[in-house]
Amino acid sequence: CSSNRSDDDSDSSSRETHSSTDDSSSTTSPKRHNNCDWSDHVSPDTEYAERVQKWALKIPIRLGLCPWAAKAHSQGRLRYVTYEGTALEDVAKLISSETALLDGENVPPLSSTLVVCPHIAEWIEFQPFDDFVGSGLLVDGIVDHTIQEKYTFVAFHPKFLRWYALPTQLRVGSAVKSHWGMIGRKSVGETAAATIVETENRAFGRRKVKVRFDEELEGRRQEQYVPIEWIDHPFSSGEPLPDNVIHQAPFPTIHIIANRDLASLSIRDISRVKRQNACKMVKLGWSGIGKQLSDL
Repeated sequence: CSSNRSDDDSDSSSRETHSSTDDSSSTTSPKRHNNCDWSDHVSPDTEYAERVQKWALKIPIRLGLCPWAAKAHSQGRLRYVTYEGTALEDVAKLISSETALLDGENVPPLSSTLVVCPHIAEWIEFQPFDDFVGSGLLVDGIVDHTIQEKYTFVAFHPKFLRWYALPTQLRVGSAVKSHWGMIGRKSVGETAAATIVETENRAFGRRKVKVRFDEELEGRRQEQYVPIEWIDHPFSSGEPLPDNVIHQAPFPTIHIIANRDLASLSIRDISRVKRQNACKMVKLGWSGIGKQLSDL
C-alpha cells in the first residue's frame, strides 16, 4: 500500500526538487541530502508528486485500503520526492540517498518515502518498471543487497496490472496444477495436481481460489486458498481485477518502506488487511472505483 502531511501543511518554501536536468538539459546526478533532516521536506516537491499525493489520499487512504499509510499520513510521516531525469542508475542513487535519510537519527516510526519518476522512457509500460522494483533496483546487473535487507520497495504505476480473474475455461471441478503454501510461503518450482472447489470467497474476493490437492503431503493442508497466479494452466489470463487500481498511481512511483516498520505487523494483521481490501474491491467493482477516480 502507499503514501504525508495534510494538504494544508504544504509549503512551497520547503520543497526540494530532485532532478537530473538543469537549464542546459545536461544530465547530472540527483541531489543528495547533506545534513538534511527527513522531516524538513515532507511536502510534495513538484506537481508530479502533488498528483501522486492526491491520488494516494483519494484511493489507498480514503478508501481505507492501507490503514498503515493512513496512520503515517495523519502523523506527517509520508514524504514525496520527484526524480525528473531519465537515467535508471540515477533513480537508484536517489533511492539510496533517501534510505540514508530514513536511517538518520530522530526519524520516527512509520516514516517512508515515495519516489515519483514521471519521465523514464523505459517505464512507460508496467512490466519493465515492475521488474526493476522487484529485482531490488537492479542496475547493470548489480543489486545493493544491504538496502534490500533494510527496506522494501512497493511498485505503483498507471498501467499496474498484476491480478487477473480466473480464466473462463476454469471452474469448480476443473483439474489443474497448482503451487501450494506452507507458513505463508509459495512452493518453489514445484506444482501438484489439484481440483478447484471454490472460485470466489468473501474473505479473498476473486484473487484466490480454493483447491483440493489430489495427494496428501506432510505439513501441507490438502485444501488451500491459493492466488490465481499460482495455478499453472494453458489459457490466457482472465479479465483484470479492480484490485489493480490500488496500485495505479498517476506516474511510476516507488514506495520505500523500512522493514523494521513492516516487522511490527503480524502475519495475521497483514492477512486481515488483504481480506478487507478484497471485500471492498468486490463491493466497489470497476464502476464504483471509476466514480472515486472521476475527479483525479
